[in-house]
Amino acid sequence: MKNVSKIAAGAAALTLAFSLIGCTSKESVNKTTKQEEAQKKIKIELSFLQNEYDRLINKEEDTEKTFPSYKNDFNLLSTSVNSASKVVEMDNNELQVSIEQLEKDVEKLNGKEYLKAYKKYTSAKTIYEVTMKDNLHYIVEATSGWDDGKDRGATFFYSHIHASQKDINKDIKPALNDIKNGPVYKLTLVQDELQKHRDDFNKKQFEQLESATQSFKSALNAQIVTVNSYKNIVKNPYNTSTYTMEEEQKHNDALTYLTDFESDLGIANPKTH
Repeated sequence: MKNVSKIAAGAAALTLAFSLIGCTSKESVNKTTKQEEAQKKIKIELSFLQNEYDRLINKEEDTEKTFPSYKNDFNLLSTSVNSASKVVEMDNNELQVSIEQLEKDVEKLNGKEYLKAYKKYTSAKTIYEVTMKDNLHYIVEATSGWDDGKDRGATFFYSHIHASQKDINKDIKPALNDIKNGPVYKLTLVQDELQKHRDDFNKKQFEQLESATQSFKSALNAQIVTVNSYKNIVKNPYNTSTYTMEEEQKHNDALTYLTDFESDLGIANPKTH
């Protein structure tokens, strides 16, 4: 009986051993497959950047419109693979050096590093910090009201307190262009990036950012209305304070959404006034 027990115990041990070997082998295969998939996806992104680079330097597209998106896409991949190569300006020499260095850095990666890079590439935190954060913080300041001098509506008021109506009217259009080409343009870039990467944010994160951008848009629209209202203001009983208060309220709403979003990701909160 003892021998029978020993044989049974031995058989059970062998079964367990083979089972463990099978599990280990399956885990190894799964890990390898994930690494290969990550490598494939990273190289697809690199190939896309190479094609976009060719279009940019050959002026096949409107570089003013396409370069900001290329810049964000490039720097996101570069950050994800821990490359020192970055794109800052639309300069052919800089673009060429950067893409060549990025190609080399991608080719150096091993399977484990490809997987790590792709996880970082699709991380909400990485995407936000690389493609949206700077522009959103710029917009925070550009809608911050009367305290720090970076709000165009407030700046226009202070710089024209003693100006003639003629000078005020003359300066309205440049002030509006400054708003539209500055914070409004940057907000458009943020909204484009948010839609591009919407699947990489969870529902709560996406809603926080979308709410923030919509509130900033309302704040900037109110700012535009305020500046416009100074035209012939002597003859116009229009009350601009209503729109100044609306801008402040929308700015505060946007800041709340943005602060909550950054807090959840463990990022330093945007500067408040």
